[in-house]
Amino acid sequence: MSDVPTTRVSNLLAGKVAIVSGIGPGLGRQAALALAAHGADLALGARKQRSLDAVAEEVAAIGSRVVTLSTDITDQAQCDALAAKAASELGRVDVLVNNAFRFDVFQSFADVDIDAWAAITQTNVFGTLRMVKAVVPHLKASGGGSVINVASMAARKPPILQGGYATSKGGLLTATKVLAGELGPDHIRVNAVVPGWMAGPSVDIYLQMTAQARGISEDEVLAELAAPVPLGHIPSDREVAGTIVFLASELSAAITGQAIDTNGGELMV
Repeated sequence: MSDVPTTRVSNLLAGKVAIVSGIGPGLGRQAALALAAHGADLALGARKQRSLDAVAEEVAAIGSRVVTLSTDITDQAQCDALAAKAASELGRVDVLVNNAFRFDVFQSFADVDIDAWAAITQTNVFGTLRMVKAVVPHLKASGGGSVINVASMAARKPPILQGGYATSKGGLLTATKVLAGELGPDHIRVNAVVPGWMAGPSVDIYLQMTAQARGISEDEVLAELAAPVPLGHIPSDREVAGTIVFLASELSAAITGQAIDTNGGELMV
């Protein structure tokens, strides 16, 4: 597992409250800890309470206030409840990080039940929109804020057998622009980060499985992934979390409607 912040490193986000969905061992955890390390208080949502409890303990150790709520983002009432808990127990809402997502079923369009693609879109697009819908009144009450959607390079360069996931993330990029235009007058900025391969728990599993299947070392598999990346390595989930901190802060006050590629230069748009 990649390194994580364990102490406060700045007050860049002091006084701000951020909601992060999709808390787990990867980017959700890293985003929460990075936001806390820069001074934010956190409201964490995920379907698994044990994931929430583990990350909440780490956030508290950094020195930030934290609340959690088991949340399925495809349920509007649960999204509303997470936003309300953040506002009532932490005092306000300034930032929303939409990290919750659903994986693909890894089938071709010819073979897949189209309802499987619909289920992916229901989470990755409409679930994200439900969270935004829940949070917007609280952002308005705070005088504005920042929404950060986690997209994917799959939308730019669709992988074989990941058509449902790629299609959903493409829809999310369009929704980001739509929301930025509509919410801008309320001083709410809406942007996306667009990771490619991202070093962390999910890729660690991929490396193990691929190396075993092909009879090569994990280092060889990793070298193949990194070969097309100009920076010479695939970015870590912690590095992507750094971009999320930037978009959450006033350093990005003039940025909205943008999709910031965090793929080490593998794909330049």
